[in-house]
Amino acid sequence: MKKVAALACLLALLGAIPSQAAELKDVFGREVPVGKGRPTLVLYANRGSRDELRQHAYSFIYDLREERPIVLIHVDLRDVPGLFKGMARGEIKKSHRESIEHMRNIFRQHGEAPPPELESSLFMVADAKGEPHQAMGLKKGFGQVVAKVLSPSGRELARGPFPESARKLGQTMASASEGLSTLRVVDMSR
Repeated sequence: MKKVAALACLLALLGAIPSQAAELKDVFGREVPVGKGRPTLVLYANRGSRDELRQHAYSFIYDLREERPIVLIHVDLRDVPGLFKGMARGEIKKSHRESIEHMRNIFRQHGEAPPPELESSLFMVADAKGEPHQAMGLKKGFGQVVAKVLSPSGRELARGPFPESARKLGQTMASASEGLSTLRVVDMSR
């Protein structure tokens, strides 16, 4: 009987894993690789803050190119009526493709080749219930983009309103990447 109970508990745990993993899937169904060896810039936006994000994010991400960050944009859909959430997801997919092309153009304008990992570095997650936004203290219909920097292991290092805190966030990410480089050198010398 104990074996059956243990097996039932194990199956329940395994059943819960996909629902947790689904929270970290982007609009294309790709797993978001937060905490898997690269620093992450997380941006919390909604349709009201879209223009502000577009105005400042591209140049900021270009400035962080040496750190090769994962860029995760959580898009809050709480203020989108239920019937239109599917259309909103389609718009987010379109915006993702446009953002990748815009970033490629920024690299070319600076005389650089776009990095090969560019497309696998941008993730947009459509948050229908807005849980990540609520966890950050953002109420439905918020007007200011908020950003945070995560270490290569996924630990939060800094957060603040964007773009006002961009300088602090960039410095924090650079410091996290320098620390990672130092660790690699130490590991290689053994």
